Amino acid sequence: MAEEILTKDVRESLKKSFTVLAGDVNVHVFTLEGDNDQFNELTVQIVQEIAKLDKRIKAHFHTIGDEDSKRYGVERSPTVLISPEKYSIRFTGSPQGEEGRSLVMALIMASTGHTIASEDSRTRLARLKEKRHVRVFVSPTCPYCPQQVLYAVSAAIERPGLVSAEAVEIYENRDMAEKFGAMSVPRTFVNNVLTAPGLEPEEYFMESLVEGKRVEHVMPAGRETLREYDVVILGGGPAGLTSAIYAERSGLRSIIFERANVGGQVTITPVVENYPGFARIQGKALVDMMAQQAAQYAPIVQGIGVDGIKKTGKGFEVSTKRGLYTARAIILATGAAHRTLDVPGEGDFTGRGVSYCATCDGYIFKDGRTVIVVGGGNTALTYALYLESIGAHVSVVHRREEFRAEDRLQQSLFQRNIPAHWNSRVKAITGTKVVEHVRLEDLKTGNTKDLKVDGVFVAIGYRPNNDMAVKLGLELDPEGYIKVDRSQRTSMPLVYAAGDIAGGEKQISVAVGQGSIAAISAFEDLSHPYWKGSQTPSNAETAATSG
Repeated sequence: MAEEILTKDVRESLKKSFTVLAGDVNVHVFTLEGDNDQFNELTVQIVQEIAKLDKRIKAHFHTIGDEDSKRYGVERSPTVLISPEKYSIRFTGSPQGEEGRSLVMALIMASTGHTIASEDSRTRLARLKEKRHVRVFVSPTCPYCPQQVLYAVSAAIERPGLVSAEAVEIYENRDMAEKFGAMSVPRTFVNNVLTAPGLEPEEYFMESLVEGKRVEHVMPAGRETLREYDVVILGGGPAGLTSAIYAERSGLRSIIFERANVGGQVTITPVVENYPGFARIQGKALVDMMAQQAAQYAPIVQGIGVDGIKKTGKGFEVSTKRGLYTARAIILATGAAHRTLDVPGEGDFTGRGVSYCATCDGYIFKDGRTVIVVGGGNTALTYALYLESIGAHVSVVHRREEFRAEDRLQQSLFQRNIPAHWNSRVKAITGTKVVEHVRLEDLKTGNTKDLKVDGVFVAIGYRPNNDMAVKLGLELDPEGYIKVDRSQRTSMPLVYAAGDIAGGEKQISVAVGQGSIAAISAFEDLSHPYWKGSQTPSNAETAATSG
C-alpha cells in the first residue's frame, strides 16, 4: 500500500473544513495508462484519501475513452471534474501542492453553493449573457495561483451553464502551455483571450470575464459607507502584518490593504534560513503564520489597493475600490518590485520563458531544461539553487567577477558546480513563441555570444513601490525609497514607512522590526503629537523633515 500523502494534521484539518458540506459532492477522476502515469497515480491517491475523510465526498474513477469521458469532453490525463452534473469545474493535471488548496475549496463551494465571490462580483456576473470558458494556467509551487483559480470556480458556480472553469497544470500539459504562451503562472485566458498575465484583484478578474477581454480600469459597482480607523496600513508583507499586530495591541483600530498577495516577496522565497526561531522554513509557510496571527487582530483586505490618500483636518481620507476610509495615521509598507533588464525581447517573452519568480515558474523547467539566472545577490543565487534542486540545468549571469550574495549561498552554489558567466550582461532575448536564445555581452572584451536556453530568470534588484509616497509628497532618497528616521517617521506627521519601501537591508527580520516600530511610533504620536509645540519625539531622532 502506498504511503499516505496527507499527514495526520492535514487530515484532521480537512475533516474540520468538510463539516460545512451541505450535501454530496461528486469528484470524477479520468486517467489513461501510459500517459502521465506518475501524476495519474498521485491524483487517484489524493482523491481517494480526501474521499475517506467525509462520506459526502463521492469519488468516481474513469478511463479516458469511456462514455463519461466522451460526455464531458475529457481528453487529457489526469483530469478531475467537480460536480459535473451541476457545474463545469475542471482540473487538467494533478491538483497537488498549492492547487490542493484549490481542490478542497472547490469541493466545499460546489457542495454548499456558497463561493468566495463578493456582492460586487455577483453584480458584475449578473450582466453576463454569453458563455465563457476561463482557463487558468498554474503550477504546484505557485502561491498566487489558488486565488485566481478560486475566482474562476466561484464564477462557474455563480453562473452555471454560462461559465466553465479550468485549472491547467503547465508541466503536465506543456504543449498547451506553449501553445498559449503560458510559461509563467498564474496566467488567465477567457475564451482563449489573455485577460490576466498574473494575479489580479477580484473585480478586475470578474470584469474581464464578463467583457471577454482584458480591462485596464474597473469602476466600483457600489461605494460603501465611510469607515473610521486609527491606522490604515498599505501592504500585507511582514512589515505591514507586524504593524497591524502592534497597532491593535496598543489599542489602535487598524486595517491592512494588500493590492496583490498577502506576504509580499517572502511568499515566493523557496527557503528562508536566516529568520530567528526557524533553522529552515519555506517562505510561504513563514508568512502564512504571520498572516494568521495578524488576522486575529485586524482585517486584511486582499486584492484591493489604495487609490489615493487625502490629508484632512482630522487625519486622512483613504479611497479604495471598495469605498472610503478615514484614518488618524498611515503606515506605508508597500515594499518593492522586481527590476527589469530593459533589453529587447524581455517584454515580449515575459510569461513565455522570462520570469521574475523561480518558485512560481521554475516547475515547468524541472526535467533538465536549460535556464539562466541573471543577477549576483541573495535572490539570484537562491533562485539558481532552487532551480538546480528541481532538475533544471542552470547557469548564472553576473555583471561583475564576484557575487554580492551571502557567503553561505555562494558556497552552496560552488559546491553544486553551478557555472557562472562573469562580467557579462544580457543584451537581447529571442525566440518564436517562447524563449529560445539569449545574447550575452562580455563587458571586458565587448564580444557577444548566443546561448540556447529555455528560460530566463531575472533577479537584479528591486525598485520601490512608491506611487503613494510620491502622491503624498514625502521626501525620498535618490533611489526612490522613503526617507525615515529611527522611529520610521516620514517627512509628513502621522505617516510612517516600514520594510523594503524604507530602503536599507531587504530582510524579513528588518521588516518585522520596522513594522513594530512604526506602530509604536503611531501610538506615541497620536497620544502626544510632537509637531504641535515643543515636545520631541520619544525613542527617536527628530522627524525626517529636519534631517
